[in-house]
Amino acid sequence: MIELEKQYQGKELDIVLNRIKNGYPVQYAIGNVNFYGNYIEVNENVLIPRYETEFLIDLISKTINKSFSGSIIDLGTGSGCIAISLAKIFPDSDVTGIDISMEAIKVAEQNKINNKVTNVTFKQKDINNIKNFDLFNIVVSNPPYVSIEEETGKETKYEPQNAIFAIDNGLYYYKKIIEKISKTKIKPEHVFFEIGMKQAKMIEKLCTDLLQNYSCKIFKDLSGKDRYIHIYLNK
Repeated sequence: MIELEKQYQGKELDIVLNRIKNGYPVQYAIGNVNFYGNYIEVNENVLIPRYETEFLIDLISKTINKSFSGSIIDLGTGSGCIAISLAKIFPDSDVTGIDISMEAIKVAEQNKINNKVTNVTFKQKDINNIKNFDLFNIVVSNPPYVSIEEETGKETKYEPQNAIFAIDNGLYYYKKIIEKISKTKIKPEHVFFEIGMKQAKMIEKLCTDLLQNYSCKIFKDLSGKDRYIHIYLNK
């Protein structure tokens, strides 16, 4: 019995290794990643957290006082890695993570349990059904931003495609968020985006055209490419 069990495990391992050889993400095979020091479970229902996104967390952490006790919304939360990281950094805050996928929300809920955070709530919700951001001081999003026409690495074919690609040259969700902020009476004080490397100027123009009393600052990643935008309310 023991010998048969060993053989079975070996076959299973061979199958997994062969899939990885053919482009299957090793993170899915393992079932988890380390993101900003947090244990984050992942499966094919959520985008694999990228190293670059940790710098988005860094940017927010360096900008906002650790005693912040307001409300944060993470749009397109996926595995919940951003929301959970922010909930830990700002323990007095109230963090909400939304995603259109119920399967993604299930993963985020499990990660909430794994990381023992109590100040974060996950909800299944379509961003198109959000009227405004009156209830939130900080808006954060790493939305789908790859243009449908753009080629990506073969490993991304295993990830949820609606978490990667967006119409309108990848700008669809940025436009939606900025439009909703423009219609929000009680304005969020800060908006943080991770963006595609060619999108900074276009998003900056959207802010200039639609958002009064806001300023916009672009930040680069380690490769020197435009990767993050901080939009903040002038006081």
